[in-house]
Amino acid sequence: MKWFKEHKKAASIGLFLLVLILIGCGVAFSDSGNGSDQKEQEASVTDTKKETAEEEKSSDAEVKKEDAAKEEVSEEKKETKEEAKKEEKTEKKDDTKKTSTASATATTKKDEAKTSSNKSSSNSSTKKTETKSNGSSSSSSSQSKPQHTHTWVAQTKSVYHEATGHYENKWVQDSAAWDEDQYTEKVVCGCGATFDSVEGTYGWEQHSIDGCNYGYSVLPVKTGTIHHEATGHNEQKWVQDSAEWTETVTTGYKCSGCGATK
Repeated sequence: MKWFKEHKKAASIGLFLLVLILIGCGVAFSDSGNGSDQKEQEASVTDTKKETAEEEKSSDAEVKKEDAAKEEVSEEKKETKEEAKKEEKTEKKDDTKKTSTASATATTKKDEAKTSSNKSSSNSSTKKTETKSNGSSSSSSSQSKPQHTHTWVAQTKSVYHEATGHYENKWVQDSAAWDEDQYTEKVVCGCGATFDSVEGTYGWEQHSIDGCNYGYSVLPVKTGTIHHEATGHNEQKWVQDSAEWTETVTTGYKCSGCGATK
């Protein structure tokens, strides 16, 4: 009995383990399937992105082609307009030429009729009609081609003239004139009298004997002056006669309209 119970327990445990193993295998298989699905989804997303990018590129190329076609159409329109303008100008020129030639033929016919009628009358009248026709033709030619009147403008240039002058001898003073005082020692009495000596008939002693009570002293007394002339030398000095100046000289004339010169 014990062996049977133990064998039964072992069998139940083995069944339980088998169930667990089967469950684990099923989970792993489901996980692998989910991973493959995710990869397929990612691949489909990348394919859709590529398709959208290619569609955008194709749409941009189509837009560029449409813009280029529009520009070509606008250029063709401009060219056609320019050609139409040129044709209109040429037509106008042809019309003006035709009118001018018609007027000229009409005038010539009138002149011929006048000359024929005048020839039958006299030779003088023919001469007058010829002069009149010549005058009318010259006036018409002058009206068609107006004469150009020159407007002369002076052409000038500037000419510089230096200052003029000459050299002269000029006295240049080195030192001014001055006077030199001359002094001699004299015997000077206290009263102001001066003497050449103390002794002698004309000396200070005789002056004191005569009754002067002052003493004397020997001092330098001014006896005269010596005049000294100024000193200097001669030099060559520039003396200006006329200042510098600029002269405007006319070199010719030029027409402001046609550029002719004279």
